[in-house]
Amino acid sequence: MCLLQTWYGLSDYEVEDRVNDSISFSYFCGLNIDQIAPDHSTLSRFRAAMTNANAYQPLFKEINTQLESHGIIVKTGAIVDASVIDTPLKPKGKTNHKVTEDREDLEEIEVDKEYADSVDKEASWLKKQGK
Repeated sequence: MCLLQTWYGLSDYEVEDRVNDSISFSYFCGLNIDQIAPDHSTLSRFRAAMTNANAYQPLFKEINTQLESHGIIVKTGAIVDASVIDTPLKPKGKTNHKVTEDREDLEEIEVDKEYADSVDKEASWLKKQGK
């Protein structure tokens, strides 16, 4: 759990939740699907005991040495949730346009789109499996 915590920048609470939620995280920790992860306080006490014994950093150094000897380079990462959520849609059809510059200089024409207040102006469309 400490490795996952370090590699993904997770807090004690977050790594506990991820191990209980993710099959791959629990498998990495050697847990069966019906087992729950140690709670955040157990993880915190373990890390404190390892730090007090000056064993935490040497252990990580040894793990990294062994991984590198097998050609595995571990870098820190981030877990990104790319779930599709419902948001107010951009309007379909005609949009009101407002010209803010005179048409004399055709290179510098600015057109502002005006939407209703309830519309999320930064929303975009997404198709998933053709839908």
